[in-house]
Amino acid sequence: MLRISRLDDAEAFLALRGDRAVQHLLMANPDAEPPSDVLGDAKAWIARREAAGWFRVADEGDGALGFVQIAEIHRKNRYGWFGMALLPKARGRGLGSRLLAASATAALTELGLRKLLVQIRADNVPVVDLHVRQGWSIAGQLRAHYDDGTSFHDVMILEKILQ
Repeated sequence: MLRISRLDDAEAFLALRGDRAVQHLLMANPDAEPPSDVLGDAKAWIARREAAGWFRVADEGDGALGFVQIAEIHRKNRYGWFGMALLPKARGRGLGSRLLAASATAALTELGLRKLLVQIRADNVPVVDLHVRQGWSIAGQLRAHYDDGTSFHDVMILEKILQ
């Protein structure tokens, strides 16, 4: 279900990156225009993710459905910041739950982490609820933290102690 990225994953990543609504839910700052060198941009984007920490592709055998990542890994205190994005066709079928569980296991066994943290827009209630159902705790809220270009959004911080 989780694997290392390949060049043929670029189309899925570019679809996620091209969806401005998804980008704003991920609290990214999407480019106003799509990149002119789509393939080169995808290679650079994947390389940045892999250099920043742990990055895996969600795949159930029919190609990339999204990705998970753990970035800003603090080796001494053994925590990292989690992120996940799924293509529309992959949502609503339990994949997010399975990816959360698999990522937590990998964080513990592969990376030796003891805790994961995640930032989620407070108005993204289904994703906050998904994390809570998977044993994540709400650690706090950042008021008016993310600017999507039209308004500021509160952001929830959740944490999961790994066992």
